Amino acid sequence: MSAIENFSTTQLQNVIPSYLYQEYADDDDLQAFVDAQNALAQGYQNWFLQTPLGLYTAPSINGPLLDWVGQGVYGISRPVLSTQTSRRVAGYNEYTYNTFPYDGLKSSVTGTAQIASDDIYKRVLTWHLYKGDGYQFSVLWLKKRIARFLNGVNGTDYPVLDVLPSITVSGSVFTVNEAYSQSLVFLQQCISNNVLALPFQYSIVINAVTLSSDGGVLVVNPFAGYPSNSTSLPPGNIYSNGGAVCVVPGITPNPSAPPVYFGSITADELYSLGGGNLPLTNPGVGTGQLWNNGGVVCIA
Repeated sequence: MSAIENFSTTQLQNVIPSYLYQEYADDDDLQAFVDAQNALAQGYQNWFLQTPLGLYTAPSINGPLLDWVGQGVYGISRPVLSTQTSRRVAGYNEYTYNTFPYDGLKSSVTGTAQIASDDIYKRVLTWHLYKGDGYQFSVLWLKKRIARFLNGVNGTDYPVLDVLPSITVSGSVFTVNEAYSQSLVFLQQCISNNVLALPFQYSIVINAVTLSSDGGVLVVNPFAGYPSNSTSLPPGNIYSNGGAVCVVPGITPNPSAPPVYFGSITADELYSLGGGNLPLTNPGVGTGQLWNNGGVVCIA
């Protein structure tokens, strides 16, 4: 899907030129007109050869032309990704007494809405149009679709078997555990706005993982917003050293502080808590407790 169509046959690359009847062939003005017409026709032909309309992943398919192809050829409109929620207050028991007119009506809208970019629009098209996974829903089908959406820039194909996300199932709820990224945010918005085709019997929950383990070292995803160095940070604060979670030295841990365990604390919670009270020695292999290993947060 990611390759651009190549018309290498000469007959397909060139239009059949128009020509003058022999009795007019010596008329320079008419010949110039025919030559101009052939040049224009060849220009249109070249554009169509370089812009294969059915291949929406082509770089030349963008903007309004992408909308025309997505809607006109495939019947899929450019989605609007919205976080808006609407609230309508009306009725006797819907608001605090004496704060609103007795027969009043109040509507409010919160959140944001934005039209999907070309990149996200193409990923949505690929979600619906990719045929290689078949039509039978399964956990593997869902993993492939999600991996292709997250990594297939501009809707292109991707070797998804190398990057399948973790999915757990509880009843009819499928929980997707994946490292936080902007693509994951867009996926979450697409699912919540019913943009992507999914079985209505199931619910899909996106769990953005920002903390992970790299050989026992606690690693934070760049999108978590941690400081990239310890400059100007007070002792005990948390920062990211190339992804590894580190603690600014200079503070003595409180031995009575409650333990902190990997998997039970989020990146935001750890950043707010700080690392000053993490133990300075390994509290026990296999416990999953976080500890300060010479300034680097490790997982026991």
